[in-house]
Amino acid sequence: MCRDNGEEISVNVKNNRLNRETDRKIIQTVYEMMTREHRPIGKITVREICEKADIHRSTFYAHYQDVYDLVEKVEESMSRRLTETFFRKLDENAHARECFAELFSFIREHREFYYYYLAEGKRFGVLQLAWDMVKERYRESDVTARLFGAGSEEEMEYHGAFFFTGMTTVVRMWLRNGCREEPEELYDLIRRQGAVQEAMIGW
Repeated sequence: MCRDNGEEISVNVKNNRLNRETDRKIIQTVYEMMTREHRPIGKITVREICEKADIHRSTFYAHYQDVYDLVEKVEESMSRRLTETFFRKLDENAHARECFAELFSFIREHREFYYYYLAEGKRFGVLQLAWDMVKERYRESDVTARLFGAGSEEEMEYHGAFFFTGMTTVVRMWLRNGCREEPEELYDLIRRQGAVQEAMIGW
Protein backbone atom coordinates (compact mmCIF):
# COMPACT_ATOMS: atom_id res chain seq x y z
CA MET A 1 0.00 0.00 0.00
CA CYS A 2 1.27 3.45 -0.91
CA ARG A 3 1.89 5.87 1.90
CA ASP A 4 -0.38 8.88 1.98
CA ASN A 5 1.32 12.06 0.66
CA GLY A 6 0.49 13.91 3.83
CA GLU A 7 2.17 11.22 5.90
CA GLU A 8 5.26 11.31 3.65
CA ILE A 9 5.55 15.06 4.07
CA SER A 10 5.17 14.75 7.83
CA VAL A 11 7.96 12.12 7.98
CA ASN A 12 10.24 14.22 5.77
CA VAL A 13 9.70 17.29 7.91
CA LYS A 14 10.45 15.26 11.04
CA ASN A 15 13.63 13.81 9.48
CA ASN A 16 14.80 17.25 8.38
CA ARG A 17 14.19 18.59 11.86
CA LEU A 18 16.16 15.71 13.38
CA ASN A 19 19.02 16.26 10.95
CA ARG A 20 19.15 19.95 11.81
CA GLU A 21 19.11 19.16 15.52
CA THR A 22 21.93 16.62 15.11
CA ASP A 23 23.90 19.10 13.05
CA ARG A 24 23.41 21.78 15.70
CA LYS A 25 24.49 19.38 18.46
CA ILE A 26 27.69 18.41 16.60
CA ILE A 27 28.60 22.02 15.83
CA GLN A 28 27.92 23.14 19.41
CA THR A 29 30.06 20.30 20.76
CA VAL A 30 33.09 21.24 18.67
CA TYR A 31 32.62 24.94 19.33
CA GLU A 32 32.66 24.30 23.10
CA MET A 33 35.71 22.04 22.83
CA MET A 34 37.58 24.85 21.08
CA THR A 35 36.38 27.75 23.22
CA ARG A 36 35.88 26.24 26.69
CA GLU A 37 38.45 23.46 26.68
CA HIS A 38 40.92 25.50 24.56
CA ARG A 39 41.52 22.60 22.21
CA PRO A 40 43.39 23.17 18.93
CA ILE A 41 41.61 21.67 15.92
CA GLY A 42 44.32 19.07 15.44
CA LYS A 43 43.75 17.78 18.98
CA ILE A 44 40.03 17.13 18.50
CA THR A 45 39.02 13.64 17.39
CA VAL A 46 35.84 12.28 15.86
CA ARG A 47 35.61 9.76 18.70
CA GLU A 48 35.55 12.53 21.32
CA ILE A 49 32.95 14.51 19.37
CA CYS A 50 30.70 11.46 19.12
CA GLU A 51 31.03 10.72 22.83
CA LYS A 52 30.26 14.27 23.90
CA ALA A 53 27.40 14.71 21.42
CA ASP A 54 26.08 11.21 22.13
CA ILE A 55 25.98 10.16 18.48
CA HIS A 56 27.38 7.27 16.43
CA ARG A 57 30.42 7.68 14.20
CA SER A 58 28.26 6.85 11.19
CA THR A 59 26.03 9.82 12.08
CA PHE A 60 29.03 12.14 12.19
CA TYR A 61 30.29 10.97 8.81
CA ALA A 62 26.81 11.34 7.34
CA HIS A 63 27.18 15.07 8.03
CA TYR A 64 30.92 15.78 7.69
CA GLN A 65 34.02 14.34 6.06
CA ASP A 66 36.28 14.92 9.06
CA VAL A 67 36.94 17.35 11.92
CA TYR A 68 38.45 19.96 9.61
CA ASP A 69 35.40 19.87 7.35
CA LEU A 70 33.21 20.35 10.43
CA VAL A 71 35.24 23.34 11.66
CA GLU A 72 34.95 24.93 8.21
CA LYS A 73 31.18 24.52 8.44
CA VAL A 74 31.20 26.11 11.91
CA GLU A 75 33.11 29.11 10.56
CA GLU A 76 30.76 29.39 7.57
CA SER A 77 27.81 29.37 9.94
CA MET A 78 29.35 32.12 12.04
CA SER A 79 30.09 34.18 8.93
CA ARG A 80 26.47 33.94 7.82
CA ARG A 81 25.38 35.29 11.20
CA LEU A 82 27.39 38.43 10.51
CA THR A 83 26.09 38.90 6.97
CA GLU A 84 22.78 40.46 7.95
CA THR A 85 24.37 43.04 10.25
CA PHE A 86 27.08 43.95 7.75
CA PHE A 87 24.56 44.36 4.91
CA ARG A 88 22.27 46.45 7.09
CA LYS A 89 25.07 48.87 7.91
CA LEU A 90 26.06 49.12 4.26
CA ASP A 91 22.45 49.80 3.31
CA GLU A 92 22.38 52.54 5.95
CA ASN A 93 25.43 54.05 4.19
CA ALA A 94 27.44 53.61 7.36
CA HIS A 95 31.08 54.66 7.27
CA ALA A 96 33.59 51.89 6.60
CA ARG A 97 34.93 52.41 10.13
CA GLU A 98 31.56 51.48 11.62
CA CYS A 99 31.16 48.45 9.34
CA PHE A 100 34.60 47.03 10.07
CA ALA A 101 34.27 47.82 13.77
CA GLU A 102 31.17 45.61 13.71
CA LEU A 103 33.19 42.87 12.03
CA PHE A 104 36.05 43.12 14.54
CA SER A 105 33.59 43.19 17.44
CA PHE A 106 32.14 39.92 16.19
CA ILE A 107 35.60 38.36 15.99
CA ARG A 108 36.41 39.60 19.50
CA GLU A 109 33.16 38.16 20.83
CA HIS A 110 34.21 34.77 19.45
CA ARG A 111 37.91 35.25 20.05
CA GLU A 112 38.56 31.75 21.43
CA PHE A 113 37.19 30.11 18.30
CA TYR A 114 39.04 32.40 15.89
CA TYR A 115 42.26 32.13 17.87
CA TYR A 116 42.42 28.39 17.23
CA TYR A 117 40.91 28.61 13.76
CA LEU A 118 43.54 31.07 12.55
CA ALA A 119 46.29 29.11 14.30
CA GLU A 120 45.75 26.52 11.55
CA GLY A 121 46.83 29.11 8.98
CA LYS A 122 43.34 29.48 7.54
CA ARG A 123 41.73 32.53 5.97
CA PHE A 124 38.35 33.12 7.46
CA GLY A 125 35.02 33.60 5.77
CA VAL A 126 34.21 36.83 7.59
CA LEU A 127 36.92 38.59 5.57
CA GLN A 128 35.78 36.90 2.36
CA LEU A 129 32.32 38.20 3.14
CA ALA A 130 33.58 41.73 3.66
CA TRP A 131 35.71 41.68 0.52
CA ASP A 132 32.93 40.30 -1.70
CA MET A 133 30.43 42.85 -0.46
CA VAL A 134 32.78 45.81 -0.80
CA LYS A 135 33.90 44.70 -4.26
CA GLU A 136 30.34 44.15 -5.47
CA ARG A 137 28.97 47.33 -3.90
CA TYR A 138 31.61 49.58 -5.42
CA ARG A 139 32.40 47.65 -8.62
CA GLU A 140 31.10 50.35 -10.94
CA SER A 141 31.70 53.37 -8.73
CA ASP A 142 34.28 56.12 -8.55
CA VAL A 143 35.34 54.66 -5.21
CA THR A 144 36.57 51.51 -6.96
CA ALA A 145 38.40 53.55 -9.55
CA ARG A 146 40.20 55.53 -6.85
CA LEU A 147 41.04 52.42 -4.83
CA PHE A 148 42.11 50.07 -7.61
CA GLY A 149 42.56 52.21 -10.71
CA ALA A 150 41.22 51.00 -14.01
CA GLY A 151 42.65 47.53 -13.46
CA SER A 152 41.33 44.24 -14.73
CA GLU A 153 39.55 41.48 -12.82
CA GLU A 154 42.92 39.80 -12.49
CA GLU A 155 44.33 42.91 -10.83
CA MET A 156 41.40 42.89 -8.43
CA GLU A 157 42.41 39.36 -7.45
CA TYR A 158 45.89 40.63 -6.56
CA HIS A 159 44.36 43.35 -4.40
CA GLY A 160 42.12 40.73 -2.81
CA ALA A 161 45.09 38.51 -1.97
CA PHE A 162 46.87 41.47 -0.34
CA PHE A 163 43.72 42.37 1.59
CA PHE A 164 43.21 38.83 2.90
CA THR A 165 46.81 38.19 3.85
CA GLY A 166 47.30 41.54 5.56
CA MET A 167 43.99 41.54 7.41
CA THR A 168 44.35 37.92 8.51
CA THR A 169 47.84 38.56 9.88
CA VAL A 170 46.75 41.71 11.74
CA VAL A 171 43.69 40.01 13.24
CA ARG A 172 45.79 36.99 14.25
CA MET A 173 48.21 39.32 16.07
CA TRP A 174 45.29 41.16 17.64
CA LEU A 175 43.89 37.90 19.00
CA ARG A 176 47.27 36.76 20.30
CA ASN A 177 47.64 40.08 22.11
CA GLY A 178 44.30 39.64 23.83
CA CYS A 179 42.39 42.14 21.65
CA ARG A 180 43.95 45.08 23.50
CA GLU A 181 42.80 47.63 20.93
CA GLU A 182 39.15 48.46 20.58
CA PRO A 183 37.59 47.43 17.23
CA GLU A 184 37.53 51.05 16.07
CA GLU A 185 41.19 51.46 16.99
CA LEU A 186 42.07 48.33 15.02
CA TYR A 187 40.31 49.74 11.97
CA ASP A 188 42.24 53.02 12.32
CA LEU A 189 45.50 51.11 12.60
CA ILE A 190 44.75 49.11 9.44
CA ARG A 191 43.65 52.22 7.57
CA ARG A 192 46.97 53.91 8.36
CA GLN A 193 48.78 51.00 6.75
CA GLY A 194 48.00 52.49 3.37
CA ALA A 195 50.20 55.49 4.07
CA VAL A 196 52.86 53.30 5.64
CA GLN A 197 52.98 50.99 2.61
CA GLU A 198 53.18 53.94 0.26
CA ALA A 199 56.13 55.34 2.21
CA MET A 200 57.88 51.95 2.29
CA ILE A 201 57.64 51.10 -1.40
CA GLY A 202 56.96 54.47 -2.98
CA TRP A 203 60.49 55.85 -2.81
